Amino acid sequence: MLLQKLEEIERNLKAKINTRIEIVTKNAVECHPILISGSDCADILTRCPNTREKDGVYNIMDVSDKMKPVYCDMTTDNGGWTVIQRRVNGSVDFYRNWTEYKNGFGFADHEYWIGNDLLHTISSVQPQELRVDMERFNGEKLYAVYSNFSVGNETSKYKLEMNGYSGNAGDSLNYHNNMKFSTPDQDNDNSSVNCATTYRAAWWFNWCIHANPNGLYVHSEKADPSYVTWFNYNASWISMKTMQLMIRSRA
Repeated sequence: MLLQKLEEIERNLKAKINTRIEIVTKNAVECHPILISGSDCADILTRCPNTREKDGVYNIMDVSDKMKPVYCDMTTDNGGWTVIQRRVNGSVDFYRNWTEYKNGFGFADHEYWIGNDLLHTISSVQPQELRVDMERFNGEKLYAVYSNFSVGNETSKYKLEMNGYSGNAGDSLNYHNNMKFSTPDQDNDNSSVNCATTYRAAWWFNWCIHANPNGLYVHSEKADPSYVTWFNYNASWISMKTMQLMIRSRA
């Protein structure tokens, strides 16, 4: 009787150990750098905690259920940020048409726009917050955070809704709240001129801009609203050396 009981305990213990090994192995495989994917960067960080502080290119599911490479910031403010736009040296042309902004362009490990369709999908599944990081040519670093951020579908012309500003850069996005997206070939702004062609960019223009992240890139600090600018920082149109927009689910 005692021997049978010991054998039963041994079998149960082996079963538990094997189950644990299977779980650990499965998680290890899923979190292998080549295989990591998710609905966004926050999802990847939740399922694979070992990615914390490992910024880089990861794959997320796009609107057609295909894998799309994006840059994940896994460090800033506890990580989990999906980078939706980045400007660093002007190597990618951001003066593009509606279809290109709809689908996205550029390179996930460098300069790119994630695509308005995917931006809508991510922000419609879970509430998002937005963070904008920028650096001046003198090395000064600035940021703006918005606690609520969403983008409508193409029928709404990718209407922008955001609020809840905090940061040290000044609130340059409130001016663009509730605006439709405009490109050189689709003028959806409130101005009598086409803001996209006037400022050589695409954006949620109003009358026209207080922020121009997709403007022309210059390699030194100059003052012009056509450049990559954030007006509500010192109420000036100085060009920024770098600018990056990223979102993270609040759930």
